[in-house]
Amino acid sequence: MTRNAFSRQFADERGQSLVLALLVLTVLAVSLGSVIFFTAGNQRNSNIQKAQQVATSLAEAGVNNAVSIMANPANANYLTTSAVLPISEAAAIAAGDTKTGATAYQTGTTVTWWGNCDFDCGNGSTWLWTLTGKATVPNPSGGAAIVKTVTAQVQVHAPVPGNLKVGVWNTIYSPFGPSAGCDTTVAQGVNMSVPLYVGGNLCFANNAAVSAPVYVGGYFYANNKQASIGTSSKPITSTAQPGANPVHIGSYCQVQNGGTQVNPCALEPHNPSTNVFVNMSGPWDPHVLQANMPDFKDVTAPQICWGPGSCAGDPLGGWYSIASPGPLHPCQVSAGAVPTFDTDTTFGPLEGQPGGSVPTVFQLTPPTSYTCRTAQGELSWNAATRVLTVYGTIFIDGSILASNSNNAPITYSSGGWSTCTTTVPCDGVIYATGTVYINGERLCALANAGNTDCDWANWNPNKKILIFLAHYQGTQTGVSAGQGIVAGPSQTSFQGGLYADYQINTGQGAATQGPLVSGTQTVVTGQQFQGSFPAINILPISIQGPPQAFWIDPPKNFTYSGG
Repeated sequence: MTRNAFSRQFADERGQSLVLALLVLTVLAVSLGSVIFFTAGNQRNSNIQKAQQVATSLAEAGVNNAVSIMANPANANYLTTSAVLPISEAAAIAAGDTKTGATAYQTGTTVTWWGNCDFDCGNGSTWLWTLTGKATVPNPSGGAAIVKTVTAQVQVHAPVPGNLKVGVWNTIYSPFGPSAGCDTTVAQGVNMSVPLYVGGNLCFANNAAVSAPVYVGGYFYANNKQASIGTSSKPITSTAQPGANPVHIGSYCQVQNGGTQVNPCALEPHNPSTNVFVNMSGPWDPHVLQANMPDFKDVTAPQICWGPGSCAGDPLGGWYSIASPGPLHPCQVSAGAVPTFDTDTTFGPLEGQPGGSVPTVFQLTPPTSYTCRTAQGELSWNAATRVLTVYGTIFIDGSILASNSNNAPITYSSGGWSTCTTTVPCDGVIYATGTVYINGERLCALANAGNTDCDWANWNPNKKILIFLAHYQGTQTGVSAGQGIVAGPSQTSFQGGLYADYQINTGQGAATQGPLVSGTQTVVTGQQFQGSFPAINILPISIQGPPQAFWIDPPKNFTYSGG
């Protein structure tokens, strides 16, 4: 082979371009795969980050839902209990609606929210709520769901202290008069040791006495020499300010029928007798102004906000509209013959029915049990254990009857608390547009050791109290015209508070312990009237004014957690 032929064989470069092309394509394929791999990874991370952001936003939305519920004026008086919100995630899921706990904001997502108030834990009256929102969002990578939790704190503030006036609730308040005769009569043998406010004429039957400050707008009449305001050994002294004037008598004093009228009234010793004994540092003025009497300067009829238009400064329609259970807040859990709270959604007096829209009388303690429960309150009766549960504010647009179904006493309790203290009291309020009649029942905060009657010696109303309020003046449930509440006539006991726009009549054989307050008429006490109860320092907000009192700060102290 010649040299030229050999050179041409090895110098031929045909086929090398194919190899290079394959090498370049391989490099490009690897590079493109890497780009695709990293792009897909970044896309997954971006989707996960987006899902995490969505979950966080949804959890925050849950907290905002809880805040909006607390800010609703309709809930303003339930902010010191856990009745407003579910207290746990399980309770929120069980509630399962957009108002109280769980919802799906987007397809496939779940959001729950709940809250706890430290008041419920017995930590005093700071009322600091911890709100929690929890969101669950599908994982776009197909892994475990993404869960985010957000918590925040909301401070609840109590009403201005000046708006919570308990003065009248520490008295027997009988404002009607003066008329031509006895407006308020203290029955034979009754010894009253709580302040007595009488707008008209005060008459004492045989041996009746009072050992606490007294305000009488008209005259004072003692039926015999043993009936008196104070005694020579224990004259009346101001409990609010020692040395101040504790007794006002607007007109004359008279002892026994036919006795001489002493006008203006004078203190004992005096001839003729007045049976008025007062201990004070200066001279007694029987006509001293109420504003100058420390024991009575804040004693006025309470502002009871019954329904729409009945109370100044009320934008919500009174306790008719807010009470739960009540006309606009029916039972969420019910069993047995629960009360009929209303027959429509209009406060009875506004539609020409002054005694309420419900034509039948509700039996509070029937032979069989019943249960009515909402998120904000409860009215239930256990006939076997004879326990009446009253939690929160209840409103019946009609009349109430508690009649004798058993001789054993009934104790009332608050289903919201297991222990009643002065920090976390058990209190309940029952409004009745009509009348209230307690006949033959022994309705007690505490039963005595023998379980035969109320324990009159050991009741603390600052731990537990039930208050009835009646708007109408008789003609229903055996209540005579002009009367709003009747307890009796005999073998009847009640431990708690009674308020009526009209007369309260406890009957000759009825025993009551607690404040008796008439808005416009008189209080009639029987011979079994206890005449004494411990000083009341705290009371349910629903008997103090409009249903709008507590307020909240914006949420603070946000914390975030979850994967």
